[in-house]
Amino acid sequence: MTELKTGSVAELWKVSYPMMVSFFSMMLMVFVDRIFLSWYSTEAFNAATTAGTLAWGFILGLITLASMSEVFVAQYNGAGKFSKIGSPVWQTIWLTLASYLFYIPVAAFGTSLLYDPIVSPNEYYFFKILMYFGPVFALIPAIGGFYIGRGKTQIMQWMAILGNVVNVILDPILIFGVSDIIPSMGIKGAAIATGVGSLVEAMLLFYLFMRKEHRVTFGTLKYSFEKCLFMKTIKVGLPPAIFICLELMGWAIFYNFMAQISPMHIFVASVCQTILLLFLFFGMGIEKGAIAITGNFIGSKEKSKVANVLASGLKLVTSFTCISALFLIVYPDPLINWFLQNPALLEPGVNLLSIDVIEAKFLIRIGLIFITFYILLENIRWILNGILTAAGDTLFLLTSGAITVWFLLLVPTYLFIVLPKANVAYSFIIWIVYSATALGIVLFRFLQGKWKLKNLVEEKIEIPVIDNGQPTY
Repeated sequence: MTELKTGSVAELWKVSYPMMVSFFSMMLMVFVDRIFLSWYSTEAFNAATTAGTLAWGFILGLITLASMSEVFVAQYNGAGKFSKIGSPVWQTIWLTLASYLFYIPVAAFGTSLLYDPIVSPNEYYFFKILMYFGPVFALIPAIGGFYIGRGKTQIMQWMAILGNVVNVILDPILIFGVSDIIPSMGIKGAAIATGVGSLVEAMLLFYLFMRKEHRVTFGTLKYSFEKCLFMKTIKVGLPPAIFICLELMGWAIFYNFMAQISPMHIFVASVCQTILLLFLFFGMGIEKGAIAITGNFIGSKEKSKVANVLASGLKLVTSFTCISALFLIVYPDPLINWFLQNPALLEPGVNLLSIDVIEAKFLIRIGLIFITFYILLENIRWILNGILTAAGDTLFLLTSGAITVWFLLLVPTYLFIVLPKANVAYSFIIWIVYSATALGIVLFRFLQGKWKLKNLVEEKIEIPVIDNGQPTY
């Protein structure tokens, strides 16, 4: 059994760092696809970026919903109800498999509504194949919740690395082909390689989940559908799933705004966004660590220890910010020059010939200073989000998150940057104001303490039963 006792820095780091590696590996998989496709053709690279972004918008919502298994596992683990731990994992597995009722029609019939197979064949096939693999991507967090919720996160690190190794091996083989043995599949090969890498990861996780010691101790063979537990999963997981979709949509609109203003705006924003993506793994990992430890404390009725999780998280985040500052503020040029020398890493359509590189580098340096503080604020918000998510306070996160993205990021960007065609540097000020306000709202919710009243494993959900045409409870 894994006992999470104190919420100390060492404990939070031990649980979080494998998840950081896992998230970094996940981003690396997409990054590797981009690199190989940029070598194959510009059209394929551009299609993977545009159609891939839309496809992941469809998939990430399901991934977020499936990952709620970790919340229930953590609370059961903390409460010492080990024999019940397998049940919430199976509910998310059934949910993920049932999602094929959505993804298969979207892939088979919906793709042609978005991309013409004759006019945009690259976008068509890339989106279509990713949709067929959609539930496979979500199976990983669904089963992974069994390990994350118990603080056994190292297995997720190694599974992510395995998935990347499979992807890296298959990418050049399927994209470029091998002599007369395997034909060149181009962008289809990149999508298949990503899907197969994730499928191998999910299958191995399931095999480990079903090991004899797990079946005996944690009830991993309890695969029956439990309506009450399933509904709890939907209730807790649907708000963050909706929010991630709205947030991605909001940021997509933001970059569309930048592209409308000038090539300089989208170029600077593209470089800064891509560099930002390289640093997001830390906050995403520490959020998972906060969920695991907080869930265990809630399950064991030791909610007073949750403050230790926040304090430990702040120490880790501060240390990471200092390290980030070395790359983003003190010595930013190696990173900036790397992107200038590898234009395929940027948003499609960015033409370096239309950019004043000297001015662009100056603006990017300014942007990276703001991004350093943006990362600090977002990482603190992720810790608090993890704590509130572990308690099941996800509806609040959806409401507050959606309002801040649309009214504190997009509306000010349109009014103060797009309409007057203001300098792109001002957009980074909006980032900081948006992030600080969003953090303040979540911090207020945490200090308010309403999350302490929640306990998902003891909460009752009333399911209506139809009797003579009338719902009864």
